[in-house]
Amino acid sequence: MATTLTVTHADNEVAAILNGVVVYDKKTEGNPPINDQVPLDPYLAAGLNVLAITGINWGGPATFSGAVTVGAVVTPFNFAAASTPNGMVFNQTFVIPH
Repeated sequence: MATTLTVTHADNEVAAILNGVVVYDKKTEGNPPINDQVPLDPYLAAGLNVLAITGINWGGPATFSGAVTVGAVVTPFNFAAASTPNGMVFNQTFVIPH
């Protein structure tokens, strides 16, 4: 079953860690639209897998969005704020069976 991480916004930085391995890290400014797709299948272990997505902001507005697709099931993630302090402002965890 194909498993993919799609990131469409990352202002300022979004990282994805799957079972303790960084599988994605993107830094941007000005909230440009992106369409990054990361196949997660090579990183999946038998059983349950934990994918943590973390959004880091460097001050001002923050936007993090995308989706995790497992087979035909698409689960979106989304965070937006007009202003945040510097540091981690978003975190979402997904459990992926394999």
